[in-house]
Amino acid sequence: METVLRIRGMVCGRCIQAVEQALKAVGVTVVKLQLGTVTLAHALSAPQLKQIKHVLEPQGFSLLLDPKVTLVEEVKASVQQLLDRQDLGDHKIRFSDLLEEALQLDYDTISAVFSGVEGTTIEKYIITKRLDKVKEWLVYSDLTLSEIAYRTGFSSVQHLSSQFKQLTGLTPSHFKAVKADRDLLRQKAFQALIS
Repeated sequence: METVLRIRGMVCGRCIQAVEQALKAVGVTVVKLQLGTVTLAHALSAPQLKQIKHVLEPQGFSLLLDPKVTLVEEVKASVQQLLDRQDLGDHKIRFSDLLEEALQLDYDTISAVFSGVEGTTIEKYIITKRLDKVKEWLVYSDLTLSEIAYRTGFSSVQHLSSQFKQLTGLTPSHFKAVKADRDLLRQKAFQALIS
């Protein structure tokens, strides 16, 4: 009989690898592993569950046993997966529809549980995560603001800039300029070291 565990704190591919290694160390057989969820080949005894909890916690992960917290983690994992798709340029995409489809619950229920557990709305959470993706691309890519706005599903550069400034207090171009200045200072410091 398969067992599905919900794991809090999984946000990227490296997290999947870390959890997989931790579970192998415990000796359980993983059938499927994705952000926030692991399917094991067999049922777990209480000592095995405790052992899994013990190996996950030092790495910043925790098992979710509360159904409301589990739903919130599923929402977060679904949002991250949607943002990782990088095809949000189709502005007809509605996160509410995608979450309903992914979680097989109506959006009002998902939203109410999320707000109750997290103390913020799903919409605010999604905007924050979209802007985190914008920051990532501003720092680590050569994409233009137009390309970033398109990929993160903002209707325009102006809309992106407005949301970005509201959250960070900076415009995206100022954020990128600050990053460029820091990079230049690092490069000069490095050149001074090797000279």
